[in-house]
This record gives sequence, structure tokens and C-alpha cells, in this order.
Amino acid sequence: MFALRPPRSQRTIYFWFLAFTSFLVVVSLMTLLGAASELSSSSDELKNLKVAGPNLEDFVKTQSIDFRLNNNNNQRRLRAADIPKLADDAIVPVGLDDAVNRAFQFFAEFENKRFKPILDVTLPVIESVEPGSPAGLAGVKLGDIVTYLNAVKIESVAGFYFALNDRSAAEVTLKLLRNKRDPVLVVMRIAGKGQINDSNIGLRFVTPPDAVYYTEQETKRQADQYRREMLSVIPIDWRADAANNLMQNARRLNLIARGLIDPSGANTAKIQSREVLAWQHKKYLENVDIYFSQKWKIERRSADYLTGMGDAVVALVCSLFIFAIAFGLFWYQRQLPGKSA
Repeated sequence: MFALRPPRSQRTIYFWFLAFTSFLVVVSLMTLLGAASELSSSSDELKNLKVAGPNLEDFVKTQSIDFRLNNNNNQRRLRAADIPKLADDAIVPVGLDDAVNRAFQFFAEFENKRFKPILDVTLPVIESVEPGSPAGLAGVKLGDIVTYLNAVKIESVAGFYFALNDRSAAEVTLKLLRNKRDPVLVVMRIAGKGQINDSNIGLRFVTPPDAVYYTEQETKRQADQYRREMLSVIPIDWRADAANNLMQNARRLNLIARGLIDPSGANTAKIQSREVLAWQHKKYLENVDIYFSQKWKIERRSADYLTGMGDAVVALVCSLFIFAIAFGLFWYQRQLPGKSA
């Protein structure tokens, strides 16, 4: 009678083979979990990826905007700190059309705030008359000076627009001073059920260079132009965000201290809403391109992580199969000492 016992060195080999296959299983499992974690992080990164909205401070940093100080020739550059801050809830995001309308209302208020001091003292001298317009059909001529709109005395360009928008009607009476001495009375009418306003009256006044007054009708016209020419080229998924970002920047622009932008004052910064509008649109399109570039990189990484997960699964299955063989051999050799031949 004798016991069949494998050599000690053979039993040691079985043990180390089992240990090695166990190590393979652990490594394969860790690799699989790591790839899954990377894929999850990449998915979260893709979910949180957004098109960045341009900030007005960035516009100021890229512009050469100087203004005088203390009524002398000393100048300094307009700084980002000169742009007023807004509380997080100062402007709640709104729908696309509302955002566009409000943005251009803020732009109009900003420009009117800039030029109102000038237009308040600029005589309403007519520079041009559009043929076929209510003014043209009524006989208004170049060089005429508006003195009354209906019963309201007019003393400035700003006063004319205020009176016109305040009393819009299908028929408007103007008292003019022709050749600086001859009083003339004209009645302007518009066909149909419309009302005479700043966009259809057909008058343009002599004003200082760049001095403009944005009326309600002009503001609507510019908002419609923005929708047609700028907003339409932005991908539809981001148009509302772009409009809300524009509204935020226009609001902050409108809050700039009047002393920095008053062209009739000693301290003036040459900053215009049309330049801000052009910059914001260009910058937003650039940020859309950056978004797609980052999205492509993340998706490519995700594809690599997914491939790595597939390889890790295959490795785990193989290591488990080898581990099963090793465990079976180890178990089997452990049972041999109990047998007899």
C-alpha cells in the first residue's frame, strides 16, 4: 500500500499558476472598470459641453478705446472694469424673439444716451426727402426747418422724433421755416390704415457725424435685419442662446456710465453698439466651431474607450477561462494525496 503524491515542486507550480491566473483576472477587471470610468467621464464631459457666450469684457480687451480724463489731454484705455456687472438673476433668459427685441432696445437706449445731448441742441434742418414718401408728397424741401409738429413746438431733432412717436397718426401737420424766413404749412398723409412714423415719413435731418437717434421703428428694423442676416447663419439649436447672450451684452453696454460715452462731454469713449453687435456675432460663430471641434475630440476619445472596454471584456473572459483551468488543476492535485493505489 502506498499513497500517490505528486512531487512537491509540481504542487508548487500548480499554486503559482493559480496565483498568476488570479492576477490576470484582477488586472483584466481593473482595466475594464478603468475603461468604463473613462467612458462615463467622457459622456459627462460631452453632456456638459456648451457653446460659450462672449463677454463684453473680451470685446473691450480687443479694442483700442481711449477716453480723456479731467478735461485735459490725458488719456487711458477703456478697461474691462469699466463694464458694469450684472447679478446672476438680473436678466432671466427669454424666448428667441423676446431676446432679440430686448437686445436692440438696450442698444437703442445706449446710442440715444450717447447722442441725446447733441441731438437735443441740433436744429431740425431737413437734409433729404424721400420721393413718394408722405413728406415728399406733401412738398417738404431740403433745407426746411421744422418748427411745429401738429401743435407741438419743435426745437431739436430729438424733440421731433419724440413728438412724432408720441402722436403717430395717419395725418400729420408740419409747420416749416423755408429759406430761414418763410413760414410754410404742409399736411402729410399715408395711404391705407397705417400711421406715419419715423420709418416711413421720408425725412432725414442734418446731424453731426455718427450722431443718430434710434426710434422705435428703427430699432425694430435693425432687430429684423439681425434676424435675417446674422441669426439665420447660427445653427438653430443655439439661436436662442445667442440671442440671450446678445441681450445680456447689450444690457451691460447700456449700463456704462454716461460720463464715459457722452460725445459732448470732456470724457468720452468711442464705443458703438454696431461694433459690439458685429463682434458678438463673429465671436459666437467662432465658439460654435470650437464646440464642434471639442465635441469631435470627445467622441473620438469615447470611441477609443469603448474599444478598450471591448478588449478588456475579451481579456477578462480569457483570464477567467484560464483561471478556471488553473483552479481545477490545483484542486485536483490537492485531492491526490487522499487516493491509494
